[in-house]
Amino acid sequence: MRVGHTLLILIFLALYRPSASQGHSGIAEIDSLPLRDWTGPPHPLSYAKTVTLSALLPGAGQIYGHHPVRGGFLIGLETLLGGLALYSELVDIPHWREQAGEALDSADAYFIKQGRSPDSADFFDARRREQISFARGRTQLASQQEDLVHSQFAWAVGLHLYGILDAAEIAYLSRHKDTRTRSVRRAMLYGMAFPGAGQIYNRRYGKFGLLWMTIGASAISAYSRQQMVDLLNARLAVAREELPAGSSTITELEKDRTLYRKRRNQYFWGMALFYVYAVLDGMVDASLSDFDAPSHFAFEAHPDGTLAASLSLPF
Repeated sequence: MRVGHTLLILIFLALYRPSASQGHSGIAEIDSLPLRDWTGPPHPLSYAKTVTLSALLPGAGQIYGHHPVRGGFLIGLETLLGGLALYSELVDIPHWREQAGEALDSADAYFIKQGRSPDSADFFDARRREQISFARGRTQLASQQEDLVHSQFAWAVGLHLYGILDAAEIAYLSRHKDTRTRSVRRAMLYGMAFPGAGQIYNRRYGKFGLLWMTIGASAISAYSRQQMVDLLNARLAVAREELPAGSSTITELEKDRTLYRKRRNQYFWGMALFYVYAVLDGMVDASLSDFDAPSHFAFEAHPDGTLAASLSLPF
């Protein structure tokens, strides 16, 4: 889960923000203070423009919505993930598979020479086995890199979809001042019925995208790890027929299989934790829906002891 761990830490540090919930705390001293949201866009944003920009270029919708740091982070991280995956897919993996094919061709040539030269049969057989072993190693290396590429592509695509939904939430907040108080119980039930439904109920579209980015990418990564486990099982079956028990090759293959099983299981546990987190996060956002809201009508105290009333009417 190395890719997933690193990516999630970076995303939560850079993109997570507290709920900008709307409502009243119930404490007169707090509610009387005007609250100014310096992070919001100065004017209503176009939904079509925001979503289109995000779909065409990672982070462009965030930049349009006056969140340049978040937009720059999305551009950089998605470009990095996609670039690494494309390089491996177009350069490294074909190169290793080509080397494996050349080694198998050499093994065929040694097999032919072995039949034509009985006196040197042992020499040619040893060389043939070396080439076959080399080809298997290169094939496994290519398969391991493909496994990593699958995860990189999955996280890049999930991050792109998250960026679109997050930009849509920015546009939504630029047009709506949500003052509705939400039910914690309802947020819990929605979240338990469907992952992310609690976030939709709370109008937290970015969090919904973040959740499904992690669940979707984790599911694809777990499936890819299972494919590696199946490949190593097949290689182990062949190695046990050809090599003596306790061979270093068999030991290494068993270690690799255990490692990929562990990584596969980590993604399964991760998906379960993401689901539980989503339910709890939806409940927390719902419970804060009536706390620390912008007060459109407020009294302000001046140093001379007089009071002044302020009225804000958003259009």
